This record gives sequence, structure tokens and C-alpha cells, in this order.
Amino acid sequence: MKEILISVIVPVYKVEDYIGRAIDSVLAQTFRDWEMYLVDDGSPDGSGAICDDYAAVDSRIHVIHQENGGAPAARNAAIPLAKGRYLYFMDADDWCEPEMLADMYDLASRFDAQYLVCGYFIDTYYGDGTEDFVRLPVAPEEDAYFETASAFRSRAHRYFDRNLLYTPWNKLYRADVIRENGIRFPKTQWDDFPFNL
Repeated sequence: MKEILISVIVPVYKVEDYIGRAIDSVLAQTFRDWEMYLVDDGSPDGSGAICDDYAAVDSRIHVIHQENGGAPAARNAAIPLAKGRYLYFMDADDWCEPEMLADMYDLASRFDAQYLVCGYFIDTYYGDGTEDFVRLPVAPEEDAYFETASAFRSRAHRYFDRNLLYTPWNKLYRADVIRENGIRFPKTQWDDFPFNL
């Protein structure tokens, strides 16, 4: 059995119109040594069934069905099960360029990085939402490698200013660091709202 190098973890809730594209973009990766955990977070639509259909045809895809607890709880449910050297947290309405995992893993493994941050694109759709869109790249000013946490902290403001540190989905995290330090996603203030958006 091949070593699993990246575990892709996806919280799934009310995304039946998008989840197929997200999964297909991972299936189309040039990098093949991945597994995927689709965490059906009590979704009331057909999202969970779509995930089950994909898992039935590709053994690298695993589905967890749980009561709704929010995206942090969904991500946390998959962390202990993930076998990859690195963790990648994808959102269910996003998709990956075909070389993304290969490029990220190449850089992370070259430096034995604990944490890797990459740029991304924001596509804003107009009209019927299928053809007319504007693509905005979001990227660091320059590529950088930081040997220590304090070196990273001294420059972190540049990454915050470019909206590169707020979300989990443009990063690779070394799984052993996550596990050894008991790192989990915290419950957010939005989880306490008395309604579902």
C-alpha cells in the first residue's frame, strides 16, 4: 500500500450544488498520494448522498456522517482518522487547480515545513454564474521560508494584510505537529447563532 502523504479534509453542509466540483478537482490532481475525508455535518440536503456516491467508486474517499456541529467540529472529527503526513482543509464550495497538491507537497517536503501558506484565486461570477467572471489572484509579495516561529511572527503582518492567514484552506499543516500539540479548530462565535444561514 502506498504511503498517504496528504489527507484532504472537507466539512460538508448544504453544498449539493458545489461538492461534486470540489471532489472532482481533487480527483483530477496530478499528485496521487492523498486520501479525502468528507464530513457530512448533518446536512439536510443531498450533500451526504453525493459524498457516499464518490466514496463508493474511489477507496481514497471516506465519508463521516455526524450531527450538525459546524465546520470546526467537522474538521476536528476527521483529524484523528487522517493518515497523511500533511493535512489540507478544503471548503466544499472551493476547487483546486490540478497541480496544487503536488506544488504544495513539493515545497513542504523540501523544507520539512510544519506549515505552508500559498496564494489562491477569488473568482467573482456575473450573469448566470457560469461564464462571466473576474479572477483576482491573492498571493504573498514574495516566496519566503522561516526557520523559526519568531521569524515568521516578525513578518506575519504582511500575510495578514494580504488575507493569507485568516482561513485554513490555503495551507498544508504537518499532521504530527497538529497531533502532538493537541491542536483543534475552536468553536466559533457563529456556532452559537440560533438559526442556520
